[in-house]
Parts: sequence; structure tokens; C-alpha cells
Amino acid sequence: MPEVNKRGNTVFRSFHSTERYRFDFQLCTKEKGWRQYDTTQDAWYFGVWVHPEKRVILTYAEGDITITKCPTEEGYHAELEVMAKFYGPPPPAFITIDYPNGGITKYFDKRPV
Repeated sequence: MPEVNKRGNTVFRSFHSTERYRFDFQLCTKEKGWRQYDTTQDAWYFGVWVHPEKRVILTYAEGDITITKCPTEEGYHAELEVMAKFYGPPPPAFITIDYPNGGITKYFDKRPV
């Protein structure tokens, strides 16, 4: 049964025993308009994806699937703001080490807006 959250967005909850890679490679692909929302918690059992054009956010956590549909731009951006506060800054997409000098460079993917 859907619910409406404090930001006026509709939230659908379900359960499906799978792993995040089904979303990465089948359901929430870049070709379908989805973008991964990187967090420090990303693992085979957890992931977040955002569809900016449709204003939909999908979270997979240990089988729990939460889909948030945002009817307005304001609601969508409010949802992203809450997510940024909850998950904190994005982790580096990758890190390079300058050997032998020891310099470390972190590279970040921009989160969806």
C-alpha cells in the first residue's frame, strides 16, 4: 500500500530476494535513464538509483525495495536534499596513488540532480 511522505512524494515498498546487480545491469541501467546515487554503504545487498527525468528514486537494501515517485520538481529536489544529509558526501569513484611520491588523488562522480 503506497504512502505519502513529508515531502509529498509517494512511496511504494516491496520485498524481492535478489542482489543489487540485477538493478545495475537490468532494471536501473543508464540506457533506461537511471543514475546510480553513490553512498559509502554501497554493496551487493544495497544500492540507490535515481531517474532524474521521471523523478523516481529506487533503494534496494537486503531485499527491501523502496520506490519514491516525486510528482513535482520541488518534491524531487527535497528528496535529494534529505538523501544527501542522510548518506553524507559521496565516496570517491576511484583513487590513484602517485608512486613513489605517495600523493593520493580521489575522483568523484557527480550525484544526480
